[in-house]
Amino acid sequence: MKSEVDIKLVLSGVRALLGNVPISLRSVSIELINGKVIWKCALDNNATEEDYELLSIAAGEVIADFPDYGLEEIIENIPYPDKPIHLRNLIFQRNEKD
Repeated sequence: MKSEVDIKLVLSGVRALLGNVPISLRSVSIELINGKVIWKCALDNNATEEDYELLSIAAGEVIADFPDYGLEEIIENIPYPDKPIHLRNLIFQRNEKD
């Protein structure tokens, strides 16, 4: 069962992604660790600077919901078929055929 903080993180993250999901996005996960909201995204190698910017905008929207915490953004290039490693709360995962 998810904690109250995890539920709030997931809802905030999903809301923040609305309109901010680039085609190169493979997954997004989120977790609160040691007073920091960790925002972790996996992108294909074809990601553009604009893709990174969209995900930073989304991270900013999340942290606005958690003003008492810090923010750490992790945005990684992980080409398919390599598997991203997710944080506790997976909030987006692209459908990828194996």
